[in-house]
Amino acid sequence: MKKIFVLGMVFIMATLQLAAQSIQGTIKDTAQTAVPLLRIYLSGTQKHAVTGANGQFTINDVKPGTYTLLAAGIGFQTLEQTVTVKEGTNSLQLTIQPSDVGLNEVVVTASRNKETLGTVPSSITIISGKQLREQSAITTDINQLLSMNVPGLTLGTNTSTNKGQTLRGRGMLIMIDGIPQSTPLRNGDKDMRSIDVSVIERVEVIKGSTAIYGNGADGGIVNFITIKANPNKRFSGTTDVSSAGSLLHPSNTIGGRISQNFTGKLNKFDYVASGAYEQTGVVKDADGMVIAPFQSLAQNKNINLFAKLGYDINASSRIEVMYNYYRTMQYSSYVDSSTGKFGEAPIIGVKGSNPGDRQGTPYNHNAYINYTNKDIFKNTSLNVNLYYQSFYTVFEYSDFYAPPGNSAIVSKKMGARVNFNTVFNFHPNVFGDVTWGVDILNDKTSQPLTDGRGFVPEMNMKNYAPYAQLKTYLFKDFLVKAGVRYENISLNIPDYTTIKFGNYAGGVFVKGGNLPYEALVFNAGLRYTKFPVFNPFVSYSQSFSLYDLGRTLRLAKAVSNGATSIKTIETEAIITNNYEAGFNSNIGKFNASGAYFISTSNLGTSLKDVNGVAVPERAPERVEGFELTAGYQFLSKLSANASYAHVEGKKDVNGVHTWLPTTRISPDKMTVNVNYTPLKQWDLGVYYIYSGVRKRFDVNPTTKQYDLGNGPVSDFSLVNLYTAWRFNKAMAIRLGVDNLLNADYYPVMSQGRVRTDSYIKGSGARFNIGFKYSF
Repeated sequence: MKKIFVLGMVFIMATLQLAAQSIQGTIKDTAQTAVPLLRIYLSGTQKHAVTGANGQFTINDVKPGTYTLLAAGIGFQTLEQTVTVKEGTNSLQLTIQPSDVGLNEVVVTASRNKETLGTVPSSITIISGKQLREQSAITTDINQLLSMNVPGLTLGTNTSTNKGQTLRGRGMLIMIDGIPQSTPLRNGDKDMRSIDVSVIERVEVIKGSTAIYGNGADGGIVNFITIKANPNKRFSGTTDVSSAGSLLHPSNTIGGRISQNFTGKLNKFDYVASGAYEQTGVVKDADGMVIAPFQSLAQNKNINLFAKLGYDINASSRIEVMYNYYRTMQYSSYVDSSTGKFGEAPIIGVKGSNPGDRQGTPYNHNAYINYTNKDIFKNTSLNVNLYYQSFYTVFEYSDFYAPPGNSAIVSKKMGARVNFNTVFNFHPNVFGDVTWGVDILNDKTSQPLTDGRGFVPEMNMKNYAPYAQLKTYLFKDFLVKAGVRYENISLNIPDYTTIKFGNYAGGVFVKGGNLPYEALVFNAGLRYTKFPVFNPFVSYSQSFSLYDLGRTLRLAKAVSNGATSIKTIETEAIITNNYEAGFNSNIGKFNASGAYFISTSNLGTSLKDVNGVAVPERAPERVEGFELTAGYQFLSKLSANASYAHVEGKKDVNGVHTWLPTTRISPDKMTVNVNYTPLKQWDLGVYYIYSGVRKRFDVNPTTKQYDLGNGPVSDFSLVNLYTAWRFNKAMAIRLGVDNLLNADYYPVMSQGRVRTDSYIKGSGARFNIGFKYSF
């Protein structure tokens, strides 16, 4: 009996000993960033795991012996590692290599977590830091840079605003590191030009309606991701000086720019500090005529100050603070001529001084405090972001008001984003993660005149929005995403009295109050990830938008059967639905992508002219189109990329389907870029842009002219040049030429708006020569 007992105890102890063996590991990419959601397999067994948010995994109950460990995930080459399991815990530190460029590009905006393009069932464009550095040598106008690189985005207007620039025919939400810059309560179209290009690391553009970040993303999201610290040096920096002006008519056009950057890592601290100053000269068209200063980029003084400080609390936790100050003001010695007329002659700049206050953006402050914990509790990471934005912009002096004056937009936002990400692993063929949390936002926006008159009252919006987003892999190769967001908004508006402007008489007293909004918006998508050769997806997503309420409030009408109040004004929110099918493809040196989309809404966002005043038209809309991109690496030093985008749309006005205006729908756009490195130290790039024809409308028989936004748009082509010579790793000189062939053209919005004050030519050939020194 004793022998049996002893043998039994020995057997139990041996079993426990075998069960005690485990494999614990961490997998990072080549940039030493932890990689979550990698599938881990131990060959010859049924054991598996999935890496968590911190890149760690554990496989328990492994018998001693030698195995092959496999790690696989979208955007990465399959990692094979021979592992010899011994007694106790076996620790591994592994590095996984990226696979095909394109599908492996990292994006954070689409789901608030780092993921690769191959794991997102939607259309995304990423403008890399390399693209920004090269093309900002051609122009530092961020509107132009984006429109040259993003299919579906209207070409820039050559002005300080992005008026008429839409993404897939609808408005977009502009952000800096997730901080909203757009002011959808009173859209002033100044949100895109809100930060200097020198502090942007990359730009992520999510195309199609989305509610992942809340109000205003009917056409998508543009997120400027700011630069990060250099972790490889205690102290380093970059000095950049440049000068720009007209290539053929340089008199009075020469401007200058300087930027300085310091960065490094000291123990657990890392930092970036940057400053930029730019002063521009006058801008001339292809004939050498001074372009009108109306909302112009000419004779501007721009300042950007940026700082970011991070502290690694431990291997899993980090805290980071960021601040950015941006200012751009016009100091013009020219005024708009009175000889221009839409369709006949452009308005130009003539010597003179502008009355009223100086136009521009006196300040745009952005700041955040960000806390990250990669392992707050089991398989769950946490990100808490507290942010603040204070924005003030002044528009041009205008006799549109009675008496004349300058209007301005004042906007302050305070918000918090609490974001959890939980990784789950139910089965080798069923695993993924859930992103969940809540957004809190307080947005106060108004549009006064600088002389103290109230044009649009202060709108005080409080938004509380919980959300959840599921991403799961089914049978290894099918990626499913689905999410929901609940918008709960309280909008307070005080009593106010409208003022006279244009042909609107004003003088209407409006009783204020509270406007509540509630909406449940959804998204779902499916991507098949097995073959890089053809990686298709389908998706459906919704957005929620309070479209430019300020424009509606300032046009309040007196009612005949009682007092006018905000309850009698059309303030209903807009829900936009986006349906999309697309693909990504990587075949050796060739890559391509494509998408077809349909976007619908029961309420619209177009403007119509009513007695000389732009009034919102709340009619059902349908927008559809397609986008194609392709790229090929001919040689190690020669590559080419091309894109083509088509979008079209109609509205239903009392049962009559009519085309949407060109202020919403841009003509077809094609781009072709060729990059070549003839010598090791010499870079060369040529960028071709074609803007097509859109002539959908006839002259109004009553007014004998085109209605607002219905102007006929003719095509034009532009060629830009970039070249740089690197003397060594520290010093380089560069030259960029915007509109190399000196094309004489009118931008899309100049042709389409049908307003003389916007009938301004595009700039002629412009040079930008610069020197860069890094240490």
